[in-house]
Amino acid sequence: MQPLVIGMMPAVDSVPLIVAEAEGLFAEEGLAVTLELFRDQVYREAALGANTIDATVSDLVNALRAWENGADYRVLTATQGIFSLVTAPGSAIRERSDWPAAPTRVQTGLLEESIILYVTERMLVQLGLDPERIEIIPTTQIPVRLEMLVAGRLDAAVLPEPVTRMAVAAGAHEFVRTDEVFDWTPGVLLATGTALRNKTAELAALLRAWDRAVTAVNADPDRFRPVIVERAGFPPPTTATMRLPRYRPAAPPTSGQVADVAAWMVGRGLLREAPFYADLIAATPSYSGAGPIAIPCAGCND
Repeated sequence: MQPLVIGMMPAVDSVPLIVAEAEGLFAEEGLAVTLELFRDQVYREAALGANTIDATVSDLVNALRAWENGADYRVLTATQGIFSLVTAPGSAIRERSDWPAAPTRVQTGLLEESIILYVTERMLVQLGLDPERIEIIPTTQIPVRLEMLVAGRLDAAVLPEPVTRMAVAAGAHEFVRTDEVFDWTPGVLLATGTALRNKTAELAALLRAWDRAVTAVNADPDRFRPVIVERAGFPPPTTATMRLPRYRPAAPPTSGQVADVAAWMVGRGLLREAPFYADLIAATPSYSGAGPIAIPCAGCND
């Protein structure tokens, strides 16, 4: 088999890849996999565009934006992550009942036109709270966002796990996190068209290893905490405190999930129109050996 280079980000979405590497599951599937850690999504997207990586942990906003720009990428599987809206240590916004009395504009460290803005708005709406109170303070670097929050230069911030644990340890308040209100998050593993055409068997083996890693980490997550922290470059104090989601076997996001993210993007002027589902989701051989991943019809409801 040909080697694969897979990009990952320092977030818990990457855990199945880390565990598959640590447990030798890639090798058992006959694969030589290099995991490349990115700390900036700009560099990650550049590597994907240059075909120096075959696939990467990403999200549906990036996938849909890439599709509209004509990029030759497809979604291999959904991933599971955790994002939290966290308020500053001195903030009066600590409980959800505090939100109506919050300042008219809550200065929040976010990325504009991003998946974290999508999940923030969706979380607040789900809780019956007004997302229009959010005043976006663009902060691309997560460490800077954390520093500004703890120093009180932001009212709030949206952080991935396990950075949220660092904020809470410094006195910040976890207002709401995605796994409290959703049964999914819009993370994905995104593959290049070149890899899908030329490394089909390898990507199928990657998904088999992914599923085996999911089974292992769900069975005993504490066993993998040290290797996750080391491989993802998380701060050592988060070893005992980070939250890990309940991981799911590899499967694409549903057409309804894709449609919701696409509708949000269209409403914000980030996307002219939604794609056909089959234009976004990879029809790769099934990791279960049961044939290709089923592609629902465009516009089907899940």
